[in-house]
Amino acid sequence: MQRRLTFHLRTFFALLLGLALIATACGSDAPSVSVEGATEEASETTDDSAESADDASGDFSDFKVVMILDGSAEDGGWNTTHLRSGKKMEANFPGIDFSYVEEIEPGQPATNAFQDAVDSGADLVIGTTFYQFDMIDVAAENPDVYFLTWAGFEDQPNVGHFTQATEDGRYMDGIVAGSLTETNIIGYPVGFPFDEVNRALNAFTLGAQEVNPDVEVRAVYLNTWFDPAIEQQAAEALANAGADVIAHEVGSQVYATVMAERGGHVIGYTNDWSDFEPEAWASSFLIDWSTYYIEQVEAIIAGEFESGFSYGGLAEGWIDFAPYGPSVTDETLALIEERKQGIIDGTFDIFEGPIVDNQGNEVIPEGGTIEFGDRNTCCQWLIEGIVGEIPAE
Repeated sequence: MQRRLTFHLRTFFALLLGLALIATACGSDAPSVSVEGATEEASETTDDSAESADDASGDFSDFKVVMILDGSAEDGGWNTTHLRSGKKMEANFPGIDFSYVEEIEPGQPATNAFQDAVDSGADLVIGTTFYQFDMIDVAAENPDVYFLTWAGFEDQPNVGHFTQATEDGRYMDGIVAGSLTETNIIGYPVGFPFDEVNRALNAFTLGAQEVNPDVEVRAVYLNTWFDPAIEQQAAEALANAGADVIAHEVGSQVYATVMAERGGHVIGYTNDWSDFEPEAWASSFLIDWSTYYIEQVEAIIAGEFESGFSYGGLAEGWIDFAPYGPSVTDETLALIEERKQGIIDGTFDIFEGPIVDNQGNEVIPEGGTIEFGDRNTCCQWLIEGIVGEIPAE
């Protein structure tokens, strides 16, 4: 059963998140709703989804869902992942009316898109980035319509907020990286110094250190989610500094290209680039929001919707994995399966103390941890073994 958490007024971090995403996203003032045109990857559904559709009963054609994406459905990462999850939800409810809108930046374009979705007859509108401030007034004015939005926090009876426990997947990517590096230097370009970004970076490094205590993870904050030119410079600089594995939490494919040219390995961020540079490809966790989406649609139809904040990882079915690359050994895969099962059954704790940050401070004491329900607001520190600093606000 999904662990469900409810928060009221959250921290100043969330305000920074919203402002930063508003400043960096790109989109259009005149959205057009599209049902066709999803990437092949996004439109495919798993066998489990097909089975769910076969098991579902009834006609859901009177129920309309609109998904609002902040980027392209074909970005191969964040938005493709959301759309893929939406398609799995669609397969679970025969006849449901599901559509999506692309390239909607936070701010007035997003407010317009939420209102357009309501005007089109939507029963549920899903926002895939930090749209809270753009959505909340529309939600208040339309209490019979339901809204889901990523990383929000403001209480509203018809609004659900959600975010993902990326640490559950990123730890496994760290195991892969630590086992593959020969130079013991791993590059890790990231976007902004948000809690989720730092938490995933910490978990990744802990995974790498489990198999390779001498590993060094070099973190670079790029202040963007997608800028191929800047990302190319970062990838080349890290490779020149000796990194033979690059992981990332920024959107471009340049990391795969650079590592393929240098004979190294790339680890994605909710990407499957296994066919793009197959020899360089190593691994990537994948976010799967379909479990959450399906639960919320079921609750709305049953009249049992509960507002609040939901946080999910491996145990909740929100984390999956892309195919592993040819250089990943059976021994490494066996350890990954052991750690995955330990997270699911509660016998393995990623953040079990003692943990020291890279400034020499003990951030988690011996016998301590960060409880699952508190992880969403971790971390504004980087663990020992990471070379780099969180930029000042």
